[in-house]
Amino acid sequence: MRATDPDPYDHTVVERRDPLIGTLLDERFRIDSQIAAGGFGAIYRATDVRSDAEVALKVLHPQLTRDPSVVARFRREGKTLASLRDPHTITAYELGEADDGTLYIVMELLYGETLYYRFRSRGPIAWQQMVHIARGVCSSLAEAHAAGVIHSDLKPANIHLELRDGDPDFVKVLDFGIAKIVQGHEVDRTELTQAGTMIGTVEYMSPEQMVGGEMTPASDVYTLGVVLYEMIAGRTPFADATTATAMLAAVLTQVPEPLLRHADVPPALSQVIARCLEREARDRFADISELSDALAQVIAAASGTVRMADLAYVARREVPAAEFDASLTAESTRIDVRRHARVPYLAAPPPPPPVAAPPGKPAHAKGSQHAIDARPWQPM
Repeated sequence: MRATDPDPYDHTVVERRDPLIGTLLDERFRIDSQIAAGGFGAIYRATDVRSDAEVALKVLHPQLTRDPSVVARFRREGKTLASLRDPHTITAYELGEADDGTLYIVMELLYGETLYYRFRSRGPIAWQQMVHIARGVCSSLAEAHAAGVIHSDLKPANIHLELRDGDPDFVKVLDFGIAKIVQGHEVDRTELTQAGTMIGTVEYMSPEQMVGGEMTPASDVYTLGVVLYEMIAGRTPFADATTATAMLAAVLTQVPEPLLRHADVPPALSQVIARCLEREARDRFADISELSDALAQVIAAASGTVRMADLAYVARREVPAAEFDASLTAESTRIDVRRHARVPYLAAPPPPPPVAAPPGKPAHAKGSQHAIDARPWQPM
């Protein structure tokens, strides 16, 4: 072995240092540490040297600033977040660009953990607690939908939980990076997520998103239904589909097993989630606020405030199996759907009274997905 050859018995791990850490971005933000990183950018803990306030910076990878479509999407995310003010949506203060072309979004800094981390570390979540979390998500999405914004990538890793106002499961919805802007609204008329393009996380995609169809608020309703099902049951509705191709086929041809078969939940909740998972968008809840009302009604019924008999659900009916003709690629990006079978329909319940947050114990997670601890801060 030559002196220059690597030692096969040396298992030392050399940590690659992030060149941004310790630098001053845009002559204003001192980069203190990295919180998370992904294919398009990274989230940093930073300090605004002008005000000494701690913030979070989402920075686009420098090599991607040469891609006009990526830059446009990043700018749109900043603009979208800045327009949303619901307390359950992560707050973005401003979109910035340094002299060297580095693009960044200044956001509130959060402390806590993602729903994904909570699930991975503790297992399935009690249904009452998960319903409370889902209603926080509904609050965030209701404002976004009203502004013509479809999240498109809702999943446990994009739902953050923190302690706020005595609520250990206060929700912050993160990452509107691939959000679809519905035409006809003032937010943005540029379609960066064109019909015919599948973008998102396959396990949580609605049927229409999988086939590159038109996205609507009902698409987010479906995805939230998947999240509810998985967090309570400990498995996704189509857990037996282990590849993207199998997932596509399952979503387009099968009816998920009722949540009741995998978790001890009220039948009413199982029905609510089944309605979220209707294959046809028109058969789901009319909007995200209607879903929130239905979830609150389930909690009220379980607590005795409302009788279960007062939940006027239409009985599930048997339907024939779906018939379709599909042509699948290895990446499951194209499919030609000839016919969809109608899946069981569930009528909407009447509006419920507000529900108090359930008790819980706050936790801290290292390496949370996004920026984390809201502290008052105003841009200079």
